[in-house]
Amino acid sequence: MFQLFRSLLSGGTGRSLARGLLPREFGLLEGGRIVKVKIRRNPRYLALKIESDKTFERKIFLNNVWRSLTKLYGEYGASKAGMALVEYEPEKGFAVLRCENEALTMVRAALATLTSIGEKRVAVHVLAISGTLRALRKKLSRGAEGLSESGGF
Repeated sequence: MFQLFRSLLSGGTGRSLARGLLPREFGLLEGGRIVKVKIRRNPRYLALKIESDKTFERKIFLNNVWRSLTKLYGEYGASKAGMALVEYEPEKGFAVLRCENEALTMVRAALATLTSIGEKRVAVHVLAISGTLRALRKKLSRGAEGLSESGGF
């Protein structure tokens, strides 16, 4: 069976074309063995401030962020983002979004171009970015203390 697989991949030339045909999570060892290689994901967490006169449901907000990302970078670019909404508090206008480190600039650009949801105007600001939720919460608490001392919030 493996001989047939190898001959199909080589196209009869004897050279293996497996590297270009297999997904990137598979690697090829010497001897023609195929093994799965773990890909390390590097998520980034973005704390967002959502300014709008109206509150939006979680699903509606996330769909509009995806739509904005897809408009800018297409289906392939959006698929690289690995985006997910971790926390969402519409009453406070606060959200935490997770994305891949590689796609961080793409997600930030998509958030900047998000100007309306439905008929309502909206502005999304990135408050902080971190590699873990714990560090993000620390940054936000330090930022809130500094703002309350200076007369903000």
